[in-house]
Amino acid sequence: MRRPVSAACLLLSLACAPACAVQGPRRGGALDAEFAQLLPRPAPDAPAAPAWREGRQRLADLRREVAGAGPRTLRVRLSLREPRTGQVIEARGAIAIAPPAEVVDGRARGAGSAAVEPEGALRMILLGPGGTTALDLWTRGDRFRFAVPALDLLKRGDASTPRASLRGLPVDFLRWWMLHPAAGTLLWYERAASVDAFVLRDGDAVIELRIDDRGSIGARRTTWSAAGDARRRQLDEEVVIAERMGCGNVRYAQASTGLLVTVICEAEERDRAPDPRAFVDPDAIRPGDGS
Repeated sequence: MRRPVSAACLLLSLACAPACAVQGPRRGGALDAEFAQLLPRPAPDAPAAPAWREGRQRLADLRREVAGAGPRTLRVRLSLREPRTGQVIEARGAIAIAPPAEVVDGRARGAGSAAVEPEGALRMILLGPGGTTALDLWTRGDRFRFAVPALDLLKRGDASTPRASLRGLPVDFLRWWMLHPAAGTLLWYERAASVDAFVLRDGDAVIELRIDDRGSIGARRTTWSAAGDARRRQLDEEVVIAERMGCGNVRYAQASTGLLVTVICEAEERDRAPDPRAFVDPDAIRPGDGS
């Protein structure tokens, strides 16, 4: 039965996600079958040169579309299905986005005054039913801070943080999806049944990205342990299906924990860039400083 529960339950669900992650690789999640229906898996043969060029062009167009969205704030409503009990937990909040800066002639050129890092910046704050801060995520460049204040939970890291230590936390996924969903090295491209299908490599993750001609988008991100490990292993698999880029309804599933999240975008503000203070490291702000 769908019903909102207390903010404490929401906080507990978010906080225990790493501990609840199953051990060993696991395929799929709640959205895996639906994602697979978007397009059959790529054939083993290498794409022909014309298809490869088309794929590179389509990917470049997608990246320009994402960069052109500019700095903005999303007002969102979120429902989370708690995997152990099946209860649905609700929250509301805002996501401030400073898009990645475009690099021209070796210099970063921002898409507006809020482009504070070449890799972009993100701040997401969610409030539970009682107005309690359920989650506060800050990321700028390769640095991040993930906090659940009511439980005194705080995790910080950067590019050197072992990916295995983030298992169950969607930090990398959110950064990739919100700031640069077309980032990565193109490994494969195929077009069939009005769907563009890409396979990308982004660090230790492999992404299957599929977009149909109506603008619907699906992505499956599989994260692996670092290349230097003696035996590489799958750390997690995450799937997102969205009705469109930008302000649209999004569903997210995480295989390691069984989390299923639905995000409804209620409004998008582009006329005014987010306050730059939103992208300052929260731990660097002194009480009463306001900057």
